[in-house]
Amino acid sequence: MAEKDYWCKTLPSPALIAKLSEDTIVKRDGSDGSKVAHAAGGIGPFGKLTKLGLLQMVEVGSRIRDELHLDEEEGSNIVDSDGTLHINSGRLFTKTDPVHPSKVKIMSTDFPRTIQSVQALLMGLFPLGYDGKIEIDAKHTDILIPDPQPRLSQEQVELERELSKRQHMLEREEELRTLSDKITSELRPLIDWENSSSGNWGIGEEGDGKKEKSLTFSQLSEIMTCLRIREKLPESISHDEFKIVTSHSAWKWFENLRNDDLARLAMKPFMNFIMGTLRDGRNDSSDDPILYIYSCHDSSLIGLMCAFRLEQPAEWPEYGSFLKVELFKTEEDVGGGEEGEDVDTQEPGQA
Repeated sequence: MAEKDYWCKTLPSPALIAKLSEDTIVKRDGSDGSKVAHAAGGIGPFGKLTKLGLLQMVEVGSRIRDELHLDEEEGSNIVDSDGTLHINSGRLFTKTDPVHPSKVKIMSTDFPRTIQSVQALLMGLFPLGYDGKIEIDAKHTDILIPDPQPRLSQEQVELERELSKRQHMLEREEELRTLSDKITSELRPLIDWENSSSGNWGIGEEGDGKKEKSLTFSQLSEIMTCLRIREKLPESISHDEFKIVTSHSAWKWFENLRNDDLARLAMKPFMNFIMGTLRDGRNDSSDDPILYIYSCHDSSLIGLMCAFRLEQPAEWPEYGSFLKVELFKTEEDVGGGEEGEDVDTQEPGQA
């Protein structure tokens, strides 16, 4: 986008970024930088974490702490309507066994925005700070997003092309073409047009590189959302038009990634990370981390929801959205309940 000076002022100061990162160590893969630039990396101030975004991620960290940490004394067990006894109210951490850096493992895509996001999250998760440093593993970017550049396999490239040419997809795109042209025209004065069509903009939206064409729906959605938050979206773009474009962008991602073969190709490596962690968690080793945090992108979240075959949300995931996967250990206490009833005991094991 244009107005570079304005957008630079929305970014955290270098001193704040330094403070944010001082208690973390980022581990990278040591590549020579020869990979194709991904649009998620941004250009200049665009695609970077803003001061508002930083505060949002601190709040996310606080929310996760509230959901996983029991601040009351031990013994706060609850029994649900099914008769299951939840140890420590189903919380992973307690006052006597609190969250600690040694119990946390973090992976992130290697973009400044996602690394800074999880650093801000740690501020909310550890409001009083912590001793030592927490490592952020940023060596697996291509696995944590469904649309790396280049794709992990030619099979995925060909399948994406095939899916994007399905009749119902082409018809819906054509129905909205006039609207996308109109909004592109309205946004043109606000856009750094030379860079607007560079990079990769996701599954099915790589485009042909022609700068005179309309922006992709993913681009329009990202730009309008950013402008709307700052009350800079042109009045000539109505709320209904904004919703139509952003909803269509989300629909395209879900419509493609719901395909079982594409979900497998795009998300299997990430799913293997998660499922492997859950399998290892059954061993119940006290020395291993029990809270795993992956700092990725909205496309990663959509890909996981499709791979897990979860219900599609009504709207595109907002910044700071997260998917929580929990592992519980269930034990059956035969005859342990009142009047000889069986009691299921559920104890949190990992998140």
